[in-house]
Amino acid sequence: MRILFAKISYMHNYIGKTEYDIPVGAGKWVKENKDAHEKWNFLNEDGYCYGFVQMHGSEFHIERLEDVSKNDEVAKDVLVVWCSPKDGKTVIVGWYKNATVERYHQDSIVSVVTGMPRSYFCWAKAEDCYLLPEDKRTYTIDRASKEKTGSGFGQSNIWYADSDYAKEEILPQIVDYINNYNGNRINRTEEFFKDTGDTTPLSENEMELFDHYYNEQEWSELLPLGYRKYRMDEDADTAAIIGTALSNLFQYKNAILWLEKAVSIEGRMWDTVGLLTYLYQQLDDFDKSTELAKSLLDFPETKDDAVKAEVYSIIADNYQFKGDYQETIKWLDMILDLAAIEDDLRSFTKHHKKELEKKCN
Repeated sequence: MRILFAKISYMHNYIGKTEYDIPVGAGKWVKENKDAHEKWNFLNEDGYCYGFVQMHGSEFHIERLEDVSKNDEVAKDVLVVWCSPKDGKTVIVGWYKNATVERYHQDSIVSVVTGMPRSYFCWAKAEDCYLLPEDKRTYTIDRASKEKTGSGFGQSNIWYADSDYAKEEILPQIVDYINNYNGNRINRTEEFFKDTGDTTPLSENEMELFDHYYNEQEWSELLPLGYRKYRMDEDADTAAIIGTALSNLFQYKNAILWLEKAVSIEGRMWDTVGLLTYLYQQLDDFDKSTELAKSLLDFPETKDDAVKAEVYSIIADNYQFKGDYQETIKWLDMILDLAAIEDDLRSFTKHHKKELEKKCN
């Protein structure tokens, strides 16, 4: 069985840093900055969770996992066990089943949609990810000792548990604990985001709540009401609001379905097409994103140079993601040709163009 243990900072939910959920423990940097990349480890992003752990060096030695060679870039079907410091001990806080583990950290696209400069080394379907409630985080993982080499974490935040002692004395109990766990998990699975099919019309109070949740951008609370409201009146505005809520809850594919539904009802509207442009980019459909971005140039909003520069930037990014640097440079030049753009954008665009020109030569 392929299994590895990763030690991360302690949090309640691991769906982003908030005023009430700040990473603690697991290193000097976390303590000084009150932040950690693993803060998103149990965020359901379009049906998957992406896990980060801080490592010394750039390579995960996945060849230490069963039947994985030094030539393999990924290891599949891995049980990743997440551990954190709690009350002076290191405890299991959750796990990914059937995870894919990368040899090197991967970087995801950062856009307006995510706003996350995110790195990860493993990923799994959200349905296979379990974050334990805090009162269930009691299973202790010991530190390695001279007497029992390979019995737990050493100096590294990764423990491959590949010693004979670990395989014979430790892993069977942990695997049995995980396989037989039948308690709750507090991370969101796909069920949370689904339309339940409830056709009950919204009451007057619920309509007020819907407006409140929308204005306060409380998307989790809005979503179930939005589904029901759409059944009362299948209008484009509600479809677009549902799509926006799903987008802000990192459910990009479903968000696209609802935003496209809004377009089919009312035609192309600026806000809807603009969000779709970023969502298709987030899903690596750069051609569709570019098509939509170019259509934005026909809207009256793009008479403003600052808005036009944003659209040009989206298109330039798409061509760069595709590796077409010549076309990227063309759109960067179009940004530089605009009169009314901020000095910081002009300076950044010039620098970026020079870097791409080096790659082309």
